[in-house]
Amino acid sequence: MKKFLETKTGDMIFRISVVIIANILLQLSTMWFLEPAHLYAGGATGLAQLILRVIYVINGLDYGGGNYNYFLALTVFIVNIPFLIIGWKYVSYKFALFSFIAVAIQVIVSILAPASSSPFAEYADNGSTTNVLALALMGGLLSGLAAGFALKFGTSTGGIDIIAQAVALHKGLSIGVFTLIANILIAIIGGGIVQGSWTITMYTCIRMIINSLVTDKVHTAYTYSALNIFTSHDDEISNTIMNQLNRGCTVMNVMGEYTHEQHKELYCVVSTYEVEKVVSIIKQYDPKAFVTISPVKRVVGNFIKKTIV
Repeated sequence: MKKFLETKTGDMIFRISVVIIANILLQLSTMWFLEPAHLYAGGATGLAQLILRVIYVINGLDYGGGNYNYFLALTVFIVNIPFLIIGWKYVSYKFALFSFIAVAIQVIVSILAPASSSPFAEYADNGSTTNVLALALMGGLLSGLAAGFALKFGTSTGGIDIIAQAVALHKGLSIGVFTLIANILIAIIGGGIVQGSWTITMYTCIRMIINSLVTDKVHTAYTYSALNIFTSHDDEISNTIMNQLNRGCTVMNVMGEYTHEQHKELYCVVSTYEVEKVVSIIKQYDPKAFVTISPVKRVVGNFIKKTIV
């Protein structure tokens, strides 16, 4: 099984499976936890919610019933179209493909699992702010878990992920702050202005904080990590890292204080989403290697910026 996953076909099947699972969880967090409480998701889905609720409010419609979930699915798809085009043009065709699958899964889940079918809808119906807070926390937890899971294995949840990857690749910048500002604006406009409830804005912001914390805990994308690798198989490991990831290593002679044996230390900086691949390479040649992994705040110099896929 492991050898199959290392092939191009196996890797593609595995990543598509990750995309499907992650985006099912992501959209369930919206439909089953956020929508019953009239809270907002982040990114493209949150924007789709805002656009649709503005239309419903202007026309005096109830955005909690009827065919709302079908219109939400359609709006999510429309909002993601420009993002998909950007992913195809500025990132890679594989990343665009994964993003398209992600959006398709979100659309399907929106239709098949509407807010009215949520087993947690009753918690929002009784008007208790404590229950709304619980839905916000659970929605943020589940969406953060889904997003972190997708990014950990180099895939996509569509929407803002695509913009973030394109900007990180071509400009070397993180748009995390801009994304946060956009999400806060959605919460303020949607909750406070459109729906006339600053409580919705407050709980949506709480959801965003939980989502961010969980995503960072599971995986942080678009940043760098440094690995200090202590091994006696330095040539095999460094050559494989170079051949498979196009990342170089600095090799130093070191000695273990306890055994007084000579070893090699490899110092390597990679994008965070490449860490698991490097660890796999290390275990392949030296299961007993001692490895430390630490975050790198910034890289200056000859560091190749690559797309996730």
